Amino acid sequence: MYTHTCRYHDSSQLFHGAMTEIMGTRFDIVLPTKEKGLAEQMWTDIVLLLNRLDEMLNRFKPQSELSRINAEAHQNAVLLTPEMLHILQLCAEYHRKTYGYFDVSLHDFSKVHIDEKAKTVYFSEKINLDLGGFAKGYAMKRICQVINDNGFSDAFVDFGRSSIAALGHHPYGDCWKVSTSNPFDDDKILGEFELRNASLSTSGNTPTYSGHIIDPFSGKYFNEKKMICVVALDALDAEILTTALMITPDTKKEQLLGNFEIEKKIEYTTL
Repeated sequence: MYTHTCRYHDSSQLFHGAMTEIMGTRFDIVLPTKEKGLAEQMWTDIVLLLNRLDEMLNRFKPQSELSRINAEAHQNAVLLTPEMLHILQLCAEYHRKTYGYFDVSLHDFSKVHIDEKAKTVYFSEKINLDLGGFAKGYAMKRICQVINDNGFSDAFVDFGRSSIAALGHHPYGDCWKVSTSNPFDDDKILGEFELRNASLSTSGNTPTYSGHIIDPFSGKYFNEKKMICVVALDALDAEILTTALMITPDTKKEQLLGNFEIEKKIEYTTL
């Protein structure tokens, strides 16, 4: 279990929950609410959800379902849990909608054979699935549903500032305002966003985190100084697109974006 804390601020009627080092980053949620008890119970549910997803999708944990798939699926078909089957089906759909630029196999998704009837997956050669560009967006989408199911209309959810969901509005405004800074110059603001019932995802190379996105067609890491920001209603769509658009050629971007509903896409290439 990861370290987590929560606190309700009576004076401002704000609930804040935080987790450290979950899915490789920090997680925070802010809820403007008078329902302290309900917020605390929902926080408990969110912590359990994030821990469960990390235990399932973390390829670096030997006991995770994803690690078991990577270790065994090239030898025989692996039986999937219902949620993992759904996740791999989503990955296949996003692979199709991005014309192959989003590829959790990092190489050739045609080697991944999903049997929906048998609820199994089989690899026709040894590969390792990497859900790093998928997991946070999927978790964010699930968390937004939990928030809505509990009747909260306003919330700000943040996964390390690279994945943000803003429901409703700030207590003292008509939206949630977010800025994106230049990773190569902390004093420079690249963009400002006014979010309301939308998600913002940001992906790019930074001085301390570069070469983490692979072009599945060339097999090479993408190392250019570049950032992509996408605002969309669907948190998972936003997350997928920021990964795919980093490596999609300019000539194909508009065609790819035609398969999605987004509010805004900004690309920074002169950081």
